Amino acid sequence: MLSEEELQKKWESLTFTDNFIFSHVMHDEDICRQVVELILGVRIGKIHYLSAQDEHKTDPDSMRIIMDVFLRDEDKIINVEMQTGHKKELPRRSRYYQSVADVSTTPSSSLYPNLPDSILIFICTFDPFDKNFPRYTFQYSCDEEPQLKLKDGSLRIFLNTSAEKLNNLDQKLQAFYHYIQKGVVESELTQNISRKITTLKNDSIVRRCYMTWSITMADMRHEGFEEGLEQGREEGVYQNKLETAKTFLSMKLSPEQVAHGTNLPLDVVLELAQTK
Repeated sequence: MLSEEELQKKWESLTFTDNFIFSHVMHDEDICRQVVELILGVRIGKIHYLSAQDEHKTDPDSMRIIMDVFLRDEDKIINVEMQTGHKKELPRRSRYYQSVADVSTTPSSSLYPNLPDSILIFICTFDPFDKNFPRYTFQYSCDEEPQLKLKDGSLRIFLNTSAEKLNNLDQKLQAFYHYIQKGVVESELTQNISRKITTLKNDSIVRRCYMTWSITMADMRHEGFEEGLEQGREEGVYQNKLETAKTFLSMKLSPEQVAHGTNLPLDVVLELAQTK
């Protein structure tokens, strides 16, 4: 297990590609909007966050997932994920994430024509399909007639930010790739992201939350969750955030401070405060 000094050094070295940092940065509505619009190449409406690293499952016995950034505007739901480990199951993972997003946001009274568009974005620090493309965009089409699109409203985008040839990308998107690759600041957006990360790292509440999270993840691995950090993360992150929130509340931090440090919705923290 890492010492407190080692955890502090790790905290100071975290970048935008770390899930904890990524989720907190993307909870800044201005930055989130800029990132999503840059990737999609279109304007989006008013953002409403559906979760921030909250646990999602379609029923008590289904597989749990943790979404980094889950939001919607007037007519679509958008899930943005930071992916740093090259996993062969990423295509099937994307299928499951998109299906859970649909089920968790669709009231039982809804009609199929009223389903919002669903967009899933994986920001990968590797080439997920080994074709050397900086970007992979998937929509359903007919094998017999590729020009025939299903038009079911679903879209999956995988960014390969490790790509070297970025000539076909917008200049601002190239700057975003360079920031993820090397941490260089070349645009207003990456400057805003860098400033936000500095602010987070100077926030004692957020830092304390990260320390608690890191220790819990280390304990889970030690106790037999060696099938991977991803499983431990997806099974335990949300519960750990709840326990961290309880600890912060017992330290007399305000619900607003606790929500900020843990990235839990304020109504969840208020409910925890009432049950103490």
